[in-house]
Amino acid sequence: MAKKQHRDRVQQQKEPQTAGTLMKLFFLISFVVLGLFVFNDMPINWILGVYIIDILVSLVYVAFNRNRITTSDVVHTNVRRIVSFLIMLITMFFYAFALWRVDQYTTQMQVTLFIGGVIIYYAVFNSTKTALKRK
Repeated sequence: MAKKQHRDRVQQQKEPQTAGTLMKLFFLISFVVLGLFVFNDMPINWILGVYIIDILVSLVYVAFNRNRITTSDVVHTNVRRIVSFLIMLITMFFYAFALWRVDQYTTQMQVTLFIGGVIIYYAVFNSTKTALKRK
C-alpha cells in the first residue's frame, strides 16, 4: 500500500481580538446605560444621546475598516455585531414609540422591549455569518 503524503499545514497568523472585545464591552455598557436611562425616566435627550454615540462609534469603526470587512474575520464579526446592535436599537425605538402612542408604555412593556431587543440582536448576529464574506 502506498503511504499517504501529509501536507504541512500553513500557519495562519492570528488577528488580535482587542477590537472585538472593546466592541462587545462598548455595546454592553451602552445597552446597560440605555436600560438605566429608560427605567429611571431620564429625559429623552439623554436616551437619544446614547443612540447618537452608538451610531457615531459604529460609523467610525466601519469607516476605518471598510477595506478589511470581507478579508478579516475579526472586522467581519465586529461589523456583524454593529449591524445587529443598530437593528436592535432601531427596532426597540419604533416599538417604544408605538407603545407610547397608544398609551401602553409601562414598566412591564419596557422590560419586554429590552428582552426582545436581546433576542433581536442575537437573531440578526447569528443569521449574518456569511452575509459579508467573499467566496
